[in-house]
Amino acid sequence: TMNAKNEQTGLGKSGLLLYPLPLLLFVLIWHLLTDTSPERQFIFASPALVWAAFTKLVISGDLLKHTWVTISEAVLGFILGTTSGAFIGLFFWYFKTLAKVARPYVTALGTIPIFALAPMIIVWFGIGMWSKVMLAFLSTVAVAIVQSYQGATSIEPRFMRFMHVAGASRWQIFKLVVVPSSLIWVINAMRLNIGLALLGAFIGEFISAEEGLGYMIVKASGLYDMATVIVGIIALIVIALVLTAAIDLLERRLLRWRYR
Repeated sequence: TMNAKNEQTGLGKSGLLLYPLPLLLFVLIWHLLTDTSPERQFIFASPALVWAAFTKLVISGDLLKHTWVTISEAVLGFILGTTSGAFIGLFFWYFKTLAKVARPYVTALGTIPIFALAPMIIVWFGIGMWSKVMLAFLSTVAVAIVQSYQGATSIEPRFMRFMHVAGASRWQIFKLVVVPSSLIWVINAMRLNIGLALLGAFIGEFISAEEGLGYMIVKASGLYDMATVIVGIIALIVIALVLTAAIDLLERRLLRWRYR
């Protein structure tokens, strides 16, 4: 329960009030430092200017439009990268020789800076949605492969011995032991990939796009509109928090299936 979790972390109901305290303190200091200084407002904006920019973007519909574009690109790339990576990682467990051959290639894919691939991907797929989806895909697939394979190879040996003694086939071991035991690793990969998918979509929008939060931030920074830039950053943070909450909900459902 929530109370039990709060007790485990050392926070009771009153302790929950401590969560927004650092943010409120930061906003207060930010306001005091910029409220009476136009020069500082030009460089750092101010809470009032950010609120005004947020209100303007909401009323015009631009914030919703750009946010939806970035969510669509990041989520689609996240789903493609995480699911295909998880399947590939589990497939490698089934074929150990193939896993050894593919290992340096997966490592190379995971170490290439996505920013270096972005111009080439945009040339191949254009400046539309699919180039950003592919960048989000490439940002997430290597992590999912490594995590799922690591989970599949980290099963306790006693479980494997028990299945062999029971006369289980390799497919039965894979289905009844390997896949459920790898779930927690795949879920951890999903958590890591939320930020990576957003990063991939954002980089694509940053380099070449006509809509999206990355486009909005680049355009605003070119006009020295720091308030709009901060609104875009806050929107990215909110997206990440919402997606993380969705992963937490999915984790509870998957773990219940695993225990059954």
